[in-house]
Amino acid sequence: MAGDDREARADSEQPLASLLRSHWSARQPQDSLRSVAQRLGVVHTTLGRWLDGSRVPSEDQVRALAGVLKITGRARDDLLKVAQWSSARGSAVGLFGISDDVSEILNLESQATTITEWSPLRVPDLLQTAQYARNTEKDNAAHGATLKLGRQTGLLENKTIRYWAYLGIPALTSRVGGESVMAEQIEKLLVTSDRTTTEVRLVPDDLDWHDGQLGPFVLYEREDESAVVHIRHLGASTYLTYPEVVGQYRALLADLDTLALTPQQTRQHLEDVLQALTRTNRQPSTGR
Repeated sequence: MAGDDREARADSEQPLASLLRSHWSARQPQDSLRSVAQRLGVVHTTLGRWLDGSRVPSEDQVRALAGVLKITGRARDDLLKVAQWSSARGSAVGLFGISDDVSEILNLESQATTITEWSPLRVPDLLQTAQYARNTEKDNAAHGATLKLGRQTGLLENKTIRYWAYLGIPALTSRVGGESVMAEQIEKLLVTSDRTTTEVRLVPDDLDWHDGQLGPFVLYEREDESAVVHIRHLGASTYLTYPEVVGQYRALLADLDTLALTPQQTRQHLEDVLQALTRTNRQPSTGR
């Protein structure tokens, strides 16, 4: 009885989820959750949350789902109206002000056994200092920085997760927050590179064209051997799950591995950059 009460209460609070579950039950053929999620470009756990009401999809996501499930006519119009109403209630931000996108990243990080990231122009979230993080957050910088540091702590405490980061040299030369902030950031990269579960490699920027120049991405690999590629855009994200597409990103990471400096060369370059930053921050002598 208690379970029935909870379900009824959830349905009253999430009419969109109730409507989606109804269409899901009536769909033909009976495609799997994972299969439908792949066609939508999301992970299957995200689709499951849309159906149980713990997460609210955007209007565009509902429109795409309607297409996959072949919902047409009046039923489609009604579904989109409910989706619009749900969106108007401000459901894009969830518990503690965490957006759906960040919630998805946290979910992927909690499931991953290996995280491999290519970041050509900036230091990745999982390697940033608090000051660097604040200077890369436009809105509510303190909250964004705290969230990034919390994600880092979760990664460090989970000794079973391996994290590889390939950074472009320009990530070190951009002055995010000024030279003192960058010096502190380089020091953190040096400390991070000493961990047994983390590896930082620098990729030179004076190379011939390679597909990594198309932009940054993160590959999450999981125990069930499924993998997700996350690509962040301004104000949006893409999640790629098709094995053939994920395979292309694995191949690109293999190419980056051959192009990158060795761990020893990377450490030496980081030390050289830190020395240069420290030297420019020294106060000139007055000669008195």
